[in-house]
Amino acid sequence: MGYYRSRFALGWIANATLTLLFFFVLDKVLPSGAVSIAAGDVEVAVPRSLAVLLASAAAMFVLNQLLIHGRENVEGAIFITGCDSGMGLVTALHLAKLGFHVYAGCFLPDSDKMIKERAKELDISQNLEMVSLDVTKTESIQAAAKFVENSIASKGITPGLVGVINCAGIAITGPCEYLPVSMYRQLFDVNYFGYVEVTQTFLPLLKASQSVPGARRSRVICVGTGGGVMTPAPALLSAYMGSKWAVEAYVQCFRMEMLLQKLRIDGAMISPGFIKPTNIVEAGKAFIEKMWRLAPPNAREEYEEWVCRFQNYNAAQTGDSPQFIAEAMEEAMLAGRPELGYKVGFESQASPYAGSLPTFIREKLVSFAMFNDEFSTETFGKKKK
Repeated sequence: MGYYRSRFALGWIANATLTLLFFFVLDKVLPSGAVSIAAGDVEVAVPRSLAVLLASAAAMFVLNQLLIHGRENVEGAIFITGCDSGMGLVTALHLAKLGFHVYAGCFLPDSDKMIKERAKELDISQNLEMVSLDVTKTESIQAAAKFVENSIASKGITPGLVGVINCAGIAITGPCEYLPVSMYRQLFDVNYFGYVEVTQTFLPLLKASQSVPGARRSRVICVGTGGGVMTPAPALLSAYMGSKWAVEAYVQCFRMEMLLQKLRIDGAMISPGFIKPTNIVEAGKAFIEKMWRLAPPNAREEYEEWVCRFQNYNAAQTGDSPQFIAEAMEEAMLAGRPELGYKVGFESQASPYAGSLPTFIREKLVSFAMFNDEFSTETFGKKKK
């Protein structure tokens, strides 16, 4: 299951709640008795309750259409981080093909040649260029922002920078009690502080584009995970989930602050389930070996089996194509008013429901699905005999 583009302005909870409200109101005002519907010479009697429900659903559909804002134009430039591979790369190619001028932030020097070759294949060389970027280094972020600012001015790209997309990310797996704090910091430097600093550094360029008469609304988009903060947090992923939930809080606060300041800049989260192929899983294996080297010797004895089971679970997932992420990015960039979150893939769409289950059921479900274990608080973390 990939990405489903909603054509409704309100979320499913709001739609369900308001539909029930309409139902109760219409139930009071409509006459009693069955409702007759005539189609030519045929007259059908519809039960009153069904007629009221259909009328309520129709009223909600009309309300959604009235609330939906027009689409934004494909114009201006977008800066994207994490474009060496995976979601960032596919998103950069997709948005450049749509007609945006894309600045692809890449960590690896060899990515420049690869980006140019892919752009040439798709005939989008005029819309895509690579920018060297290390999201953990302030000087690198500032240099990238200056390059983008000068490039936009020299090329006469109007209305300027209209989007910042934070795709850069790493995944570190390890038990809470033994994962070194230095590795927690390493992950947060990329997955959270990198997002914050890139956004802060490029925000003046987004605000400058809003001063251009007739300019479209701008966007800051960040990559989350699963179903957002409603996702059950599995064992061994405290660092990764913590960083993604921190980004969720940042984007929500960012949206509210832009609203209070009456700035036409929106924030949005793109939350993927399993996306393949990407380099994040392969790179994660190297981090696991690093974790074993830095952790106490007994950490491996206690947790290696669980880490292996988690790796096997990851490997067994077929995953969705990164193209679905690119399509969600397109929707977030072009929506008149983007939603706070866009969930991509079955796992992402299903995980909020799992997260809302009673704690005991949720933990049993996650531990069995991901670790093939019946789970008991007495034995978890101990190597099986």
